Amino acid sequence: MNRNILAILITVGLIAAGALVYSLYRLQTPEPELAGIGLNDPIPVHQLELLAAGNEPVTLADYTADVTAVFFGFTRCPDVCPLTMTQLADTYRNLGEPDNLKTIMVTVDPGNDTSDITQAYASNFHPAFTGLSGSNQQVAKAASTFFVGYNDTQQGVTHTDALLLVDAQGNFRRVYTADNMPHLEQDLRQILAGADW
Repeated sequence: MNRNILAILITVGLIAAGALVYSLYRLQTPEPELAGIGLNDPIPVHQLELLAAGNEPVTLADYTADVTAVFFGFTRCPDVCPLTMTQLADTYRNLGEPDNLKTIMVTVDPGNDTSDITQAYASNFHPAFTGLSGSNQQVAKAASTFFVGYNDTQQGVTHTDALLLVDAQGNFRRVYTADNMPHLEQDLRQILAGADW
């Protein structure tokens, strides 16, 4: 056999063996654990009623995706809300703006944030983002279902600043606080790729 052909066959064989070893290594290497706080008993939230732009009645089921990120905030918020929304927009872009990821901001200040104002605020961070408002009762019910606290005082509105993830069946599954928000993008990448929540 020609030495050149033999050398080529040996090289191809070594490359194939290397690829096989790498593939086996990847299969045996577990994905990193998700950083967000998982709920032991996911909570159904798909039935929650709110108002979309134009005061259109909606439920969270109208925004079904593989993953829906929900944030409770308000449009006059001076710090946490714009920072969180900016991080969500950056994460969404870094993930390639996937169709199976939705982002919703629900106002905790329905007295000032109409459905149109909230939608304009959310879409200012990314055109695909949704802003929802509602009556005081609707917002209070949604917030309590997600364990979000808020209070409107003379000093302004205070609220829980966590990000909440909902699965494709409309179940609230994970919580991201300020401590684990830096890991949100990696977690979403794993979840969207099919990792167990």
